[in-house]
Amino acid sequence: MLSRSPRYFSDGWGPLTELEALLAPPRPAFDLPGITLGPIHGEGRLLVQEGHFESPAATGPMPAACRKARFQLVLPAGAGARPPVCLLLSASGDEGFGRRRSLARELSRHGIGALLLENPYYGARRPPGQRGVAVRTVVDLLLMFRAAAVESVALLQWLRGRGHVRVGVSGFSMGGSVAAYTAALCQEPVAAIPVAAAHAVAPIFEKGVLSEMADWRALGASDGDASGIRKRLCEILAPASITALPPPAAPGSAIVLFAREDGFVPPSSTGRLAEHWQGAELRHLPGGHVSAFLTQRGAMVRAVCDAFARLPAGALAVRSG
Repeated sequence: MLSRSPRYFSDGWGPLTELEALLAPPRPAFDLPGITLGPIHGEGRLLVQEGHFESPAATGPMPAACRKARFQLVLPAGAGARPPVCLLLSASGDEGFGRRRSLARELSRHGIGALLLENPYYGARRPPGQRGVAVRTVVDLLLMFRAAAVESVALLQWLRGRGHVRVGVSGFSMGGSVAAYTAALCQEPVAAIPVAAAHAVAPIFEKGVLSEMADWRALGASDGDASGIRKRLCEILAPASITALPPPAAPGSAIVLFAREDGFVPPSSTGRLAEHWQGAELRHLPGGHVSAFLTQRGAMVRAVCDAFARLPAGALAVRSG
């Protein structure tokens, strides 16, 4: 099946002159130029509102199709005007909002709303010529990861400005890694619930299933031997690490989940993230990467609820230093 799937990096490395800027941590403040909101409509016990904005992470090499960010705000009806809200980020292959809407529905039963961001390079933000969700260059991968995190921090600030004092961020797999990066960039306490997240980008393509989905030949590998190119890719991606950033402002409000038999994200990588976030809780899920996603939804919901319950009173203390 992997041999028939679109390969990552089919157009090679991309403009490597952009790498230094993309690998450096973003600036600490992220402002949105303005959000356009659509009408609120009810869906059973949910109040749903769509919005869009120009990405504050747009840079020269980012395709035009990626620059308009879109999201859905899903709030529980009857929970008050400004309930707690968890930003839910997309896993690899999770285009649109459908998969995360079921999780939002479950969170609403606990009085927690959800904000669903369409990932750059996914769905309506997929650039022309990209097959599926496999980005075409290494630079595109870094642009996607960085832009999703910058947009997420800006959206959390926007939620606070609307009066949602208690906010958090979660995601599975790639979404979990972006969620962790977002929490580390935030200056204010957030509930952080990364699930099956790698501590850095490099381990995903160093070993495991996704390493077999890279177009090593397009990156310069000779026939049958990708070891040298794989090593170079990991060296280039090494600075893109969550552990290179300080822990979140409230690590006690972070719960990190990993699957014991994960073949996509090495459990040791998730463990490194939790170890770096001293004070965070590390929880395990039974099974592998896919089975945990399919069967452990209840455990993920409990983790989100527990992390929100641990937010400091008021959740407005700013990170010192």
